[in-house]
Amino acid sequence: MSNVLKFNNNVFPLSILNFASFFQYQRFIMPISFLFYLQNGLNFSDFILFQSIFNAVCLLAKIPMGYIGDIFSKKYILIFSYLLFMLRVILWISFSGFWIVLCGEILYGLFKALYRGNVDSYIYEYLKQKKLDKSMISNYGNLTFWTSVGSAISCVACVLLFKFYNFKIILLIELVFQIISIILLFFIPNIKSEKKSQIGVLESIKTLITNKKVNLYVYYSALLNGLTSVFVWNFQPLLKLCSANVLFFGVINFINQILRGMGGIVAKKICKVLQHNSLIKIEYYVVVFSFLILITAINLKNIYFTVFSLIIISFGILMFVVFNILTISKIHESIEDKYRATLSSTNTFFSDFSSFILLLLFKISFDCFGLIPTILIFLAGTLFLLRPDKFNELM
Repeated sequence: MSNVLKFNNNVFPLSILNFASFFQYQRFIMPISFLFYLQNGLNFSDFILFQSIFNAVCLLAKIPMGYIGDIFSKKYILIFSYLLFMLRVILWISFSGFWIVLCGEILYGLFKALYRGNVDSYIYEYLKQKKLDKSMISNYGNLTFWTSVGSAISCVACVLLFKFYNFKIILLIELVFQIISIILLFFIPNIKSEKKSQIGVLESIKTLITNKKVNLYVYYSALLNGLTSVFVWNFQPLLKLCSANVLFFGVINFINQILRGMGGIVAKKICKVLQHNSLIKIEYYVVVFSFLILITAINLKNIYFTVFSLIIISFGILMFVVFNILTISKIHESIEDKYRATLSSTNTFFSDFSSFILLLLFKISFDCFGLIPTILIFLAGTLFLLRPDKFNELM
């Protein structure tokens, strides 16, 4: 952790970016968003509908937003993305109701597409300018750490705030943190690209798929990201199944976020120690074990075993974070500056699309067959789709 907290003149601007992200992730409404929906007269059906719309906005906007990042200054693209999220907070403070909440979720989807499509490109281009591009894993890992810690703290803070204040006050407090994050972004340097983007959206997808240096990384990263969503989606239903106290919901979410942050810290060390094919073998067995432990927890319905199981799965998610950071580093090492953000957005598009599809398939299978048969189906799919022997082609 000392590497995360230690300042270096060459990467100090990236430290400012880390702190800006930390403050931006003080999103106190997120962990209690369903309660916010109810306060606005919405129901569970509306909640599911809006989350589907949010995911659709992310997917549709992902690659075009990355394309914009290859044309305009990435610094001001990041600032604009933060402003979109702040507009969401202001909108929810000022108004209420079905359409207002929906507009807020659309703004959040645009923010996510714009931010994720450009932040890693900004970090790599800054490091390349300083001739430090080989340190991409550690520096992007630091960003992952600070965003995860920010999210974890907001999970705890929102419970305390909700106890004493109404939603409007909580949103006002959140707005203060959003303003601080935007102010910090103005202090990072502006990096000007010499060449304009000359690659189209469809061409960017083709380039990433056919690039043998990165396509398998993208493939595995997308699947692991999708499976992460499946696991996390099951956390709360499992806790409810064993009649867990509400406190456990917050504790598990906090631990999961902290471990994701730790994944950012240890990513460089793990990638140095393990060969890439060894790492994907570990990921493969982690996924298989996680599905087996889920089945056991469902059958036992024991609160202590369930909590223990979810913590173990959270450690597995830490390893997924490590592989995602490795993938991002490999992509930036293998592509040209003129369409860096476009291809980075394409990578995150595949990851988000994987999450969308796997969650949709999980829901359909659950409705048709029940929980345990669905997990067994996904386990069988894992045995086929994540076969480690595919990765030997890159060795």
